[in-house]
Amino acid sequence: MNELTKPRHPIRVVAQRTGLSTPVLRAWERRYSVVIPSRSNGGQRLYSDADIRRLQLLATAVDGGRSIGLIADLEPPQLEALIDEDRQIPIQPVGGGAVAPDTERVTLALEHIKQMRTDALEQLLMRSAVEMRPHELVESLMVPLLQEIGRGWQAGRLPPSTEHIASVAIRRFLEWMSSTNQKDQVAPLALTGTPAGQQHEFGALLAGVVAAYEGWRVRFLGPDLPALEIARAAQTMNARMVALSAVHPRLDAKGVHEVLELRRLLPTNIKIVIGGAAAEPHRDRWQEADILSPSTFAGFRDSLQIPENKS
Repeated sequence: MNELTKPRHPIRVVAQRTGLSTPVLRAWERRYSVVIPSRSNGGQRLYSDADIRRLQLLATAVDGGRSIGLIADLEPPQLEALIDEDRQIPIQPVGGGAVAPDTERVTLALEHIKQMRTDALEQLLMRSAVEMRPHELVESLMVPLLQEIGRGWQAGRLPPSTEHIASVAIRRFLEWMSSTNQKDQVAPLALTGTPAGQQHEFGALLAGVVAAYEGWRVRFLGPDLPALEIARAAQTMNARMVALSAVHPRLDAKGVHEVLELRRLLPTNIKIVIGGAAAEPHRDRWQEADILSPSTFAGFRDSLQIPENKS
């Protein structure tokens, strides 16, 4: 055994060096046997430098658009050649950098929903979490799926009972995604939720998933909270960011005032971010108040720079 193959890295180090969450690492090992870590005397997974290099190559190839199921058996030189090829012919972004919807997965998920096959829906979502990178999962599957569910409910194609059952399953999945990708307890804390008058919580749950993957601890406050309660939670829990979602209805003058009041109540070292269709028309007001208002999840990721002071 040489230094390259010596097992010495715990899974948390591997997650940090590869950008893969620990649930994804375990799933790739279980489903595809991409690496076979050793075990310490206490049963802890231990990875070698070679394991980390292989996982880094696989993660880079998946980022380039490859499916893990199709590349899991490739050796490092083959992966390097594939990555070089993808870099020479990069995938063109759709719609000014937006991630294109995964129509096949969305269609399959909708079929499960229409037939009330919640177990099949949850299995599809769990499998997608393993096979897709975080931004792809959110932007190409979850966002268009939730949009289609909303349209179906409004048009009467989805009965209320069907929509409610699907919502419960999706909420459970998103909460699992956020909680299982939390970093250690010294990471900064982000609170997510919706301001007063906003009942639709999925945007806030999606924001929590993205933030967790970017290294934040996340706590979901729930929907329809007044500024005073959000501010109290943020200060009591020593949060470094509050991420709000406003989807429907459009924020009226009272709703805008609530968000601006939150900015007034919180110290400037607590970042406030708001996104969603209902917030978009008021971007000038947010900018004046030093409230970040990204129009896409890619923009939201850019706002998640980890502050130097993590206390």
